[in-house]
Amino acid sequence: MKRLPWVAFIVVAVSLAQDAKQGTNSFFDDSQAKEYAVRSILVEGEVENPGTVDLTQLPLRSVPIKDISMQAGKPSFQGAFYYSGYSLYDILNGRRVKKAAENTFSPLLDMYVVVENSQGEKAVFSWGEIYYVRDNHSILIARNVQAINPSKLQSVQWPPPGEPRLICSGDLMNARHLGNPTRIVVRSFRGTFATQKPANIYAPEFTIVMAGKSINVGEMSPAMEKRKYRHAGYGHGTGFKGIEEVTGVLLKDVLDAKIKTSADDLRQGIAVISAKDGYRGVFSLSELLNRNDNREFLLLDRKGIQADGRYVLFAAPDFFVDRNVKAIEKIEIVRVQ
Repeated sequence: MKRLPWVAFIVVAVSLAQDAKQGTNSFFDDSQAKEYAVRSILVEGEVENPGTVDLTQLPLRSVPIKDISMQAGKPSFQGAFYYSGYSLYDILNGRRVKKAAENTFSPLLDMYVVVENSQGEKAVFSWGEIYYVRDNHSILIARNVQAINPSKLQSVQWPPPGEPRLICSGDLMNARHLGNPTRIVVRSFRGTFATQKPANIYAPEFTIVMAGKSINVGEMSPAMEKRKYRHAGYGHGTGFKGIEEVTGVLLKDVLDAKIKTSADDLRQGIAVISAKDGYRGVFSLSELLNRNDNREFLLLDRKGIQADGRYVLFAAPDFFVDRNVKAIEKIEIVRVQ
């Protein structure tokens, strides 16, 4: 009986030794971390206080990714990784937007961000996918990375990138992953839009404009997949909108059926979705066409409902409803230079 405390001590000691060997419960920290020397980045464009941002003063955010590239027209798996770094949300948070004087559209829905690297390559993100979505820290400039190697295949060891990277954990293909990012430029889209609400907002069809070509879109094909989402609407300005159930087709299916896009389009493309009254939002092509989280943008058909103007965009990834564009009249697709 007197030996029981010693037995208990031995059991605890063995347990602690096993815990130390096994590490934590996380599946993301069982490999050596690779550190990158990133300290600052330049922010320019339509902001009140352009200049260099000291990244070391920002919190570290972490995301896992499955790194997939397109090679010879086919997906090629490059590895699974756990990145920690500085999010665009935090980097831009202290740089308040100051739109160009000629842009009189007050919401920030027409803003987008261009990240550039030392080789002049660019990746484009909408302001909405940084500040309107539920997951604000999915776009990072990496400070360190750990490979997520399969535990039962000791021969498989994913090599981490050799240089700092901009990564986007929400993308299916890694079209917007960018080595050695050095500069961020904040812009707003310039175009011709209505400045007053027309007497009749209803648009029975809309136009897709890309590379100088226009395609009219009327009825949706009955073969298109439909999805139903139940959500609690909340506007940035006016708050709770109620609980609603919406059904629509995937906007990416509509676009894929009408246009052809490339890896460069996914890296640098934006879609400006606008209504007859001039209300609009800028979306990156990747957030519309290249998602890996199944939070798809829906196109709702409110045929015959004059107030909604027939076609309505439902932004399922967003916390706020502000990017739900009603009375869609045009989707303009542009590759940012």
